[in-house]
Amino acid sequence: MKTSRATLSTVLLAALLLGAARATPVDFTLTDLKGGTIRLSDYRGHWVVINFWASWCPPCIRELPELVAYQAANPEVKVLGVNFEESTAAEALAFLEPFEVNFPNLKIGDKPLEPFEPLEGLPTTAIVSPDGQLVERHMGPVTAEHLEKLVEHYQQRSR
Repeated sequence: MKTSRATLSTVLLAALLLGAARATPVDFTLTDLKGGTIRLSDYRGHWVVINFWASWCPPCIRELPELVAYQAANPEVKVLGVNFEESTAAEALAFLEPFEVNFPNLKIGDKPLEPFEPLEGLPTTAIVSPDGQLVERHMGPVTAEHLEKLVEHYQQRSR
């Protein structure tokens, strides 16, 4: 009897600890390309699509119009771009100008953005739920249609 109680206690404790760790919302604070401060927690209550990109990355360049189209069609979802390269904010803004980007873009900081990094490659897109849980991390380009399906899938799962 003692063994089964000890085992049950251990299993319950592990489940509680794992649940508590998962319940901690992800967050970061980064500077946008215009010098403002953006916190991921500012977007609680919304689905958030975070796209890590670089100007030297051809798939990143090809997906920028898709991200713009997705944000225009889904204003209730917040898209954030994260410029993942060693360039100035002014250079990144100049690069983005022809794309008429309709969502904030941030500069990557000095410290890794856990649990988003390390990245396996660019572009990488993450989806964060309204309660701040990282629910998806996709390496490779995405389309507006792909994002619609992904976000819809997780919205349905959370109901």
